[in-house]
Amino acid sequence: MTDRHRSADGHRLVTPALVLVSLTLFLGAQVPNVFVLSPRFLGDRGYHEDEIGVIMGAFNIASLVVSPAIGWLCLRLGHARVMAIGCVIAAAGAVRFAFADDQLGFATGRALQGFGFAGVLIGAAAYVAESAPPERLGEALGLAGVLTLAAQAVAPVVAAVLRDVSGWSAVWWFGAGAGLAGAAVAIALPTVTPHAGGDDGPRGPAAGPLAATVLAGVGFGAIWTFLADHGPRAGVEHVTPFFVAYVIAAISVRLFLGRLSDRIGRRAAAAPALVGHAVILLGMAVLGATWHLVVIGLVYGFCHGIYYPTLQALVVERSGGRRSRAVSAATFAFGIGVTGAAFGLGPVAHAWGYPIIYVVAALCGAAGAAVVWWEPEDAKRPSAWPTAPPTSRS
Repeated sequence: MTDRHRSADGHRLVTPALVLVSLTLFLGAQVPNVFVLSPRFLGDRGYHEDEIGVIMGAFNIASLVVSPAIGWLCLRLGHARVMAIGCVIAAAGAVRFAFADDQLGFATGRALQGFGFAGVLIGAAAYVAESAPPERLGEALGLAGVLTLAAQAVAPVVAAVLRDVSGWSAVWWFGAGAGLAGAAVAIALPTVTPHAGGDDGPRGPAAGPLAATVLAGVGFGAIWTFLADHGPRAGVEHVTPFFVAYVIAAISVRLFLGRLSDRIGRRAAAAPALVGHAVILLGMAVLGATWHLVVIGLVYGFCHGIYYPTLQALVVERSGGRRSRAVSAATFAFGIGVTGAAFGLGPVAHAWGYPIIYVVAALCGAAGAAVVWWEPEDAKRPSAWPTAPPTSRS
């Protein structure tokens, strides 16, 4: 094991447990991400923009509702069990969507996916936060999400191929199978001892980074909820190039610049990334060619790959040791932004068109950058928090 994979105190960063967590995330993330193309399916069935927003937003509202409880459930049931249960529920949501024939049925399927994936996403991030070397917390949280990002590129491409070859039903059943496979991997994870808490790291109000996370989520929600329908209306028939470019950039950042915020500070890393996030969202307002999507995807992926794990790490550091619950809070905050975009921007798009919603999202991103920039930088970050390595299987 090279120095690159060890922390200053000798803890390994890349472990078999981290690999299993990442694989669980990859499989679990296939479920919601094959549904990225479902706005096209819904649009073809005659649903309007605001109706599509409600159906797609059911995923976000369900995730939002359950997110605050996931950290508590991880401490009670174990992180691995929460992830496994989440994968099964998400798979059930894919099955429900496959059999749906009205708006309520489609929304119910998406809601089940939201309930389930919240358990997978938060359970995995909490697992990493509890066990990561503290001086490389930002890098560890970023690495854990690499395969989730890969799923965001792979799943829409797989969905497009399955749709063209076998029809939409094949897309929904692929999602269900991936969820069940994720559950099988999750139950193989060793347990991790929750951090005991205490005054072993910097503590302070997390309202600022949580507010910035909400504002950043608006842009994410505007893209993921409406791009599949916005693209064809703007003259771009296939939107998968955006997702591929986004994931390539985001993964590259996490692999090669993963320690950026650990080295230069959370504020110095997150604020410029949020500015870039805001600027590139304006590109969506003037979308008109496939190459636009590639450029937007690369820049957006670069920025998201920096600011998301950085803000998450900042919230965790200010938790006073309550890491699993801090991860729930950060995910809840991002979900508020995503859900607000899905439900709030749909009617705006229906009234004035899709471009205006990306202008609104860009303004939110700029506001998030300002909030982070005016946040006080912690005088020190933890260098000796005790880390409990995974022990036995859950």
